[in-house]
Amino acid sequence: MEFSKDLLNNTVSSQSQLPDSQYVTFHYADAPHGRVLFVGNSITRHGPKPSIGWNVDWGMAASAPEKDYVHRVVAGIEAARGPVDWCIAQGAVWERSFTDPAILPTHFAAARAFRADTVIVRIGENTDRSLLAANDYAAAFAEMVRFFAPNPAARVVVTDLFWASPAIDEPIRQAARENGWTLVALGDLGARDEMKAIGLFSHAGVAGHPGDEGMRAIAERILAAL
Repeated sequence: MEFSKDLLNNTVSSQSQLPDSQYVTFHYADAPHGRVLFVGNSITRHGPKPSIGWNVDWGMAASAPEKDYVHRVVAGIEAARGPVDWCIAQGAVWERSFTDPAILPTHFAAARAFRADTVIVRIGENTDRSLLAANDYAAAFAEMVRFFAPNPAARVVVTDLFWASPAIDEPIRQAARENGWTLVALGDLGARDEMKAIGLFSHAGVAGHPGDEGMRAIAERILAAL
């Protein structure tokens, strides 16, 4: 199976990116004009972990919350249609155990009940490679997305990986094609050092995550798809 060097070198653990109680978080607006759900991993939100030099709580490795892709996308949507309610479902636990049918209803029922009208799924880098080899990842990915998008009118946007890796990217693309979801390609960004936080963190895994420019590019592509 083919994985990129960057993916294989990502040493940010998929464990303990957030406390269990924070897997799903909500942000409510006055007089909202819609509901937006983000499903992701450390690139979407990672809590403080001083042992790797990450001491803040937003998308790794943006320099400020407003510069991560989630906040940039929210700002772009609100500029177009007014305030929205939005939710983050931090799904690293699903990546580690995507074959476990209890993961989604146990940890993410509140995100499903949010019934977002826009669902943005940017996940996959931490996918357990031993499970990937023996299971139908396209089917599991599609099941996961459908769980988070119970609203039949919801607009669904999925992305491939920031660190392009065909073994994971191809099943994601297959799931998007088969279900009519909008696919946003990101893999070229992860191949460019200027899109990462290299030199800003001593921990190589953190530094390999998208920096401000990478986050801006991710957000712009998602907004263009919307």
